[in-house]
Formats: sequence, structure tokens, C-alpha cells
Amino acid sequence: ILDTADSSEKFDKKDIENGKGMAILSYILPFIPYFLEKENKYVRYHARQGMDLLLISIIYSILNSVLISLIKVNGACSFFGYNLGHYCKVTPWWVTLSLTIIGIGISIIALIGILNAIKGKAKELPIVNKFKIFK
Repeated sequence: ILDTADSSEKFDKKDIENGKGMAILSYILPFIPYFLEKENKYVRYHARQGMDLLLISIIYSILNSVLISLIKVNGACSFFGYNLGHYCKVTPWWVTLSLTIIGIGISIIALIGILNAIKGKAKELPIVNKFKIFK
């Protein structure tokens, strides 16, 4: 999964050095480099990946909200660990755990993108490389 294609040699070294800051920003606020950097191909590469990751994050957030709202079981109501003495609908632990692991995975993928940009690499992001939406 982590052994993805490296296209670093396709980019001019000057573009890489001049675009590192914006390439890093591509994984934090991707729409800024995506819409502002039209000339630097290295930045555009990372901005497209950042936009794809942002879209995946938005889809994840929507699914997370829907699943947590819909999947409920009867459980003990508590407030900061204190049992309130009655039952209510709660999200099962396995739903919360699964969604949390996916969210952490998305954050790790963003961190991989940032580290690639810092190193001056143009490597495809794991999993995100399967969903190339932005061109």
C-alpha cells in the first residue's frame, strides 16, 4: 500500500524548491494552491492530491455523521462516566471505533503527503491514488 509511484524526476528541481511551501499547504488547505498555483507543475501535482484527499475526507465526514445517527442500540445513559440510571439509544462501540480508525487513516495519509512535499518528492498517496478525481 505504501509503495506508490514516484514521479519526482518529471519535475524541474527549481519548481520543486520554489513550490515546497505551497505543496505542503496542499494537504492542509488544498484549495489555496489548487486555485492560485497554475504554473508550478510540482505544486499542481500535490494540490490535485490534496483536493482528492479533501473530497474523500468530506465523504468520510458525511458517512460518519449518517452512520453515527442511524446505527443505535439500547444502552445505559451516562454523563462523564456516571450512570444516569436509565437507558437511551447509543452508538455501538464497534461503529465508533471503526469510524475513528478510518479517520486516523485519512490523517496519516495527509501526513504522508506533507512529508513527501517536505522531501521534494512527487509520490502518489496510498489509497487516494485510486480515486484521481481532480485533473
